[in-house]
Amino acid sequence: MASKEVLNALEKLHQELEKLEPAIKHVEAAEQVTKIVKAIPQKHIELLKEVKDNDAKYKGELKDLFTKEITGITEENKKLAKNTREIQQQVKAEQESLSNLKDKVQAFHESIEGINFPEKLDKLDANVAGIMAAIQSVQSRLDIIERNITDRLKDLSDYQKETRAGQQTNTYITWALIVIGVIAIILICK
Repeated sequence: MASKEVLNALEKLHQELEKLEPAIKHVEAAEQVTKIVKAIPQKHIELLKEVKDNDAKYKGELKDLFTKEITGITEENKKLAKNTREIQQQVKAEQESLSNLKDKVQAFHESIEGINFPEKLDKLDANVAGIMAAIQSVQSRLDIIERNITDRLKDLSDYQKETRAGQQTNTYITWALIVIGVIAIILICK
């Protein structure tokens, strides 16, 4: 601010000199410039003091802000470090579990590779074929047995019919003889 006034005053002084005004005006202008120039060191000191105060104030605010931010960053860093350790422990546990699982899968794979599936399937196929042949043989025998039983039941049924017919004839004959015998006894007894 003061420097603008000085510049203005100097500019005016320059203009005055260019116009060649009377010496009094030059002296007055010089006197004003002198007053302004006398005020410049004081204003300069005030400006320096204000700059120094502002500098100290802003440095304090920056220091507080940096301290606060660094404290926050430090706390976050500690939390992140703790979380990272926990995650690393979990990852380590998972890796151990996966390693155990891999070993089990590998052992299972090796045991399956040890099985000769084509040979076993051929044996199973042969066994199934044998079982099917045996079932067909049993089925044909059952059919023969069924026919034999049916024939025997038919024979027994026919025999039973014949026997029943014979028994009926014998029963009629027996009743006839009894009736004839009773009649003969009655006639003899009279």
